[in-house]
Amino acid sequence: MHLRVSMERTTVVGGARFPAIAACLLLAVAACERPTAPTVFVYADRPIVVAASAEGWRSVTVGGGHTCAIRVNGAVYCWGANASGQLGVGAARGVCGRFAAPCEGSPRATAGGISFTQVSAGQRHTCGISETRALYCWGENFQFQSGVEGAPLVATPTQVMPGVEFVDVGSGGTHSCAVRADGVILCFGEGTLGALGKGDTVSSVRPMPIGTAVRFSRVRSGRLRSCGISVEREVWCWGSEWESNGGGFDFFHQRLLPHRIDGIADVRDISVSGSSLCAITTNGNGFCWESNAFGQLGNGGVIGSANPASVSTEGQFTDVSAGIIQSCGTVRDGRVLCWGNNSFGQLGVPRPGEHCGLAGLECSTRPIGVFGGQRFVGVATGLGNHTCGVTVTTAILCWGLGSDGQLGDGYTRDRQSLPVGVLAPLP
Repeated sequence: MHLRVSMERTTVVGGARFPAIAACLLLAVAACERPTAPTVFVYADRPIVVAASAEGWRSVTVGGGHTCAIRVNGAVYCWGANASGQLGVGAARGVCGRFAAPCEGSPRATAGGISFTQVSAGQRHTCGISETRALYCWGENFQFQSGVEGAPLVATPTQVMPGVEFVDVGSGGTHSCAVRADGVILCFGEGTLGALGKGDTVSSVRPMPIGTAVRFSRVRSGRLRSCGISVEREVWCWGSEWESNGGGFDFFHQRLLPHRIDGIADVRDISVSGSSLCAITTNGNGFCWESNAFGQLGNGGVIGSANPASVSTEGQFTDVSAGIIQSCGTVRDGRVLCWGNNSFGQLGVPRPGEHCGLAGLECSTRPIGVFGGQRFVGVATGLGNHTCGVTVTTAILCWGLGSDGQLGDGYTRDRQSLPVGVLAPLP
């Protein structure tokens, strides 16, 4: 275990000392009140060097307070918060914070020795597709989001619907959806606001098909909402849907059945969060829509949009990821660009120079490049306040909130503006 916690409560910036963060945005806070290791903010960009021993990763996914990644051999390792069993490792070896919550500060292999082709981290649970196309889930299960009956927490990977083949999965806040091999999307967990897409608001432990004859290749889930990419490359969504930002607050109404999103076609990838969505087309154009109070649409403003709006960048995207109130994407030259809220450094820059929202939180309304000079093949952010990316050399770098060890570098801290290398997995 490599967790190190200091009782120091100040931050050093250019030689001056400032109090640690005392107030947090209610929507986006995991645990900013706990003591952290002192952090030095370096305003000049500088190259980040990652040890060769920390390489060997294929992909990464980010949850509320945890992170999971797939090694090149298909093994899944997870780190960060484990109070709900979301790491899939059984009992955690360490604790984090004043409440001594179970956690892991560096990558640890999930139980069972299963090889995966895909893994998706939700708020406090995780699901993955094995090399044999079996669906496994683990973690919190109070709303049946891990697909297991009679168990509030699932500590290790457990198969869902044995005998059925799946090709894709998306873990959300309290529900999950997966694409069956025949293109049908099945959802399970909390059904509030139509999150399961089956025409009602009833929760279900059994995966149920969504209410459409459309066939899909991909599905992504957020908070009480999901979206799928059809075989015709159209976007279909269901569950909570943004309505307005009147008076500075966001409102949502329910969509009980999938409906097609107009204004975007030929879609290659999509990402779903709690308040916004982002997608990229096959030619690399980026689009985001719905809530924009913190600049998470990346169009230079803070006014929400019910229709897909172009992300303001000249770069062509290879992937995109929408977080709780931040978004990131990888462009074709390997740079990672981020936009939206930066209260915990989740944009990968020390100070973006803008402030958004009623609380005047640090933000960027346009995509800005992550510091460190590394080139990436993919990036992921999620329903928490941290971000991770896989470099071209197969290393993983993470940045943002690290109070539960979710950055994987062996420390806990409330803010990490510069990317840090994830430690090599233990044997």
